[in-house]
Amino acid sequence: MTEKKKSKDSSIATKDVAQFRLPGPLVKSLDEVDKLLAAGSGDLNLDFSDCTFISVEGLEWLEEMLLRAQSKGVSISFSNVTPSVYKVFKVAHIDSVMGACGLPISGPVC
Repeated sequence: MTEKKKSKDSSIATKDVAQFRLPGPLVKSLDEVDKLLAAGSGDLNLDFSDCTFISVEGLEWLEEMLLRAQSKGVSISFSNVTPSVYKVFKVAHIDSVMGACGLPISGPVC
């Protein structure tokens, strides 16, 4: 399913955004998302409503997937991030993941 996204100046320019709801805990890569990204049919929004846990492997996959998306010029955003996953994103401090989540990117942390 796609939705139309309006630009800031309210012009008629639109862009397709594919929606994907994670089916539960993110413990490994998701082939469905990889296929959506490979198809390159527009931007992608990942809905984390049902995701209450994320493993290291899941986090690594997110980072790698976001790098692939960036190289293809595809914008990925996260929505409905649960508090437990939000905390993992903040602690991991991976710029691409934080940016997709809408968190501020503050540079390197020592």
